[in-house]
Amino acid sequence: MKQPLQISIWSFPDIRLVLPARALSFAGDSIALIALMLRVSDNGGGPGALTALLLAFAVPIVVMIPFAGRIVDSYDSRTVLVCSSLLQAAAGVALAFSHGLVATVALVCVLQLGQAVAGPAWGALIPRIVGEDLVGRTTGTSQALIGAATLAGSAAGGLLVGWSGDRGALLVDAMTFVALAVVARLVQTRRRPERGSVKETGGLMAGLRSIFGDELLRVLLPALWVFVVVGEAVNVVEVFLVTDEIGLGPTAFGLIGALTGAGAIFGAWGSGRVRDDRMRSRAVLVGMATIGGSSVLMGLAVGPLTLGLGALTIGVGSGMLNASVSSLVVTRTADDLRGRVGAAMNGTIRCFSIVALLLGGIAGAVFGPRGTFVGGGALGVLTALVAVVLLTVRGARAIKDSVVEAVSH
Repeated sequence: MKQPLQISIWSFPDIRLVLPARALSFAGDSIALIALMLRVSDNGGGPGALTALLLAFAVPIVVMIPFAGRIVDSYDSRTVLVCSSLLQAAAGVALAFSHGLVATVALVCVLQLGQAVAGPAWGALIPRIVGEDLVGRTTGTSQALIGAATLAGSAAGGLLVGWSGDRGALLVDAMTFVALAVVARLVQTRRRPERGSVKETGGLMAGLRSIFGDELLRVLLPALWVFVVVGEAVNVVEVFLVTDEIGLGPTAFGLIGALTGAGAIFGAWGSGRVRDDRMRSRAVLVGMATIGGSSVLMGLAVGPLTLGLGALTIGVGSGMLNASVSSLVVTRTADDLRGRVGAAMNGTIRCFSIVALLLGGIAGAVFGPRGTFVGGGALGVLTALVAVVLLTVRGARAIKDSVVEAVSH
């Protein structure tokens, strides 16, 4: 049964548990990232060590593509979520008492193995809680809460490390996963595989087949992959643009990041008010174009005002893009495939993020921070425009086919 659009998502008891708990967990992740980066830096680790740490956060998500989604679609959601959260909690405690780069990187990989399963599991469960018609609003609200929690966690991470060292900060992160495990146990809505259903083999290919079998997603997701490569490459040189090219200090760099985070909260919240797939697809493309154009603006900036404006609008575009993509993928995927589709989407995007990390360093060395921002932003806008053309052509063909079919009958 369709849920009336005027119903508040907070009228669902399970949502009142899930969304705050997930936001708290993301705040813990931000605390942990700050603590671990400071640990590696304080122990004499250079750019190579920091790169290894960042790769440890991304690579397990990619490696788990064939397995994570199949786990989510094959087992009771309560079992999957409780076990993955407890695994992450255990990894967080072990990180707090570990030493050395090798141990830190290995335990971060274990932490992310849990995340590779938990992310698609929560994504597949939420439609069961609120119903299909409220997925967009719930996703937008969730992304906004996560954005706010991530900002708070980043600020708290530095304070906690200064007060109790990286061990205390990492134990706080571990406790957020314990809380998430408790919530997963308390949630009444459950997603179970149907008895007698045929299990399709090939986790990665099952998810990708579902995506490419959808006429809208088969255009948007490859466009998003290209956009991630050109759009996220600028992240590598952002600190050099702010400090070296513009001449601002560390405090200003932190404020630029805060503006991006604040914009993302607003963009995600606004995307939750979009009510149909056509408007969500437009929001994805507008988000891409906004991020690309804002990157060009930042690359051309000569002072903090223009730089801050570009950072804020990048955040708005990012929030709009992320929430709209998540809603589209969930609503246009069959329920029994949502785990595998979510894992395929998350894993492939992380894969292209790794490529962006490598290309960003090369582009920064060849073109400098300004050239990387301007070039990456321009390519991002071009990617959005190409996607618009492809979707327009697809729409025209669909209309032509429907007319031919009507005439033939």
